[in-house]
Amino acid sequence: MTGKCCKGEVVAIIENNGCYWIGSNACENAQKKCPRGKMPTGQGYEMCENICKQFAHAEEMACYEAGKEAIGGTLYLIGHTYCCDNCKKIMKAHGIEKVVIGKLPPSWRLK
Repeated sequence: MTGKCCKGEVVAIIENNGCYWIGSNACENAQKKCPRGKMPTGQGYEMCENICKQFAHAEEMACYEAGKEAIGGTLYLIGHTYCCDNCKKIMKAHGIEKVVIGKLPPSWRLK
């Protein structure tokens, strides 16, 4: 079943020049119980890919969506407290200038 990661839903939004690209950590084979159990954040991510069929982390998905348009952009990360080393590497390769954790882009207003 396709759906949300049961460990926690994460959304990444890249904002650049008034344009936005969104990525999430959705899974193709969502589980009812996380196979990582109580492993600390940053450990066991291979289970996300192998068992849950998570294509990529939210940060990666947003970068893939934005492509070259990510250069110079800001990534806003919601639902997580940090970016893993692999995501940092991908964001750097896509030219992300800044990462803001726990906040939406300032121009967004939720009603």
